[in-house]
Amino acid sequence: MTAIRFVPCALAAGALLFASAADAATPWQWRDAQGRMVYSDRAPPTDVRASQILRSPAGERATSSPPSAAPSSPDAAPPADHAAASPSKAQGGAASTWVERERAFRQRMAEREENEAKQREESERAASAKRACDEAQREIRTLESGIRVVTLNTRGEPEPLDDAQRAQRLKTARADLGRLCGDR
Repeated sequence: MTAIRFVPCALAAGALLFASAADAATPWQWRDAQGRMVYSDRAPPTDVRASQILRSPAGERATSSPPSAAPSSPDAAPPADHAAASPSKAQGGAASTWVERERAFRQRMAEREENEAKQREESERAASAKRACDEAQREIRTLESGIRVVTLNTRGEPEPLDDAQRAQRLKTARADLGRLCGDR
């Protein structure tokens, strides 16, 4: 009979020890500006009034907010007690809320995508200009080589270029080469 009574007593004592250890781990308790209950092992931000602090270790009062650990990368998770940060901290340049960090991260990602799109567009434009320059150079080589050049007329029949037409196409190709290739 005494063994049966001992087990619930031991369980109750263990629960009390566990509860007191949990209280020791989070000595600060206060209500934030939105009225939410905040538990933390760090002192509350400076904008929290003394009347909002419900529990503090040994009557201690926060004179300044502790430095928060900045995430090592832009997409790192925010610290566990960062929910306690208030929006007014971000205005002062100190640690910001997770919403503000998320907004800043999304803005950085949008800027990165925009820059990558600009770079892709610029590289496509450069590749197109190079292809046009190469084509103009090939046409000049072909026309200067003296081989017979044949074009199709409106009926789809082949017609060889005469000397005047060849000279005109060569003049146009050289103008295109200067315009398309620039310094090349």
